[in-house]
Amino acid sequence: MDPLKNTKESGIIEDARRLRRERGRVRAALMTDEQREEINMKRREAYKMKKCHAQNKENDPGLCSLLHD
Repeated sequence: MDPLKNTKESGIIEDARRLRRERGRVRAALMTDEQREEINMKRREAYKMKKCHAQNKENDPGLCSLLHD
């Protein structure tokens, strides 16, 4: 049994999550196209680095930086 589901705090946690999602939606709606493109570019780069690191974890770790420069 999950202790958080049976306490008063679970309502507080759910409210906090709801507010965070709402703030994120508002922030995303107010972004310009350039800001959105910059954030997406950073996300794609982080994804590539993470994927490359996972594939080359046992091999040469410096290989990823050479591939993405």
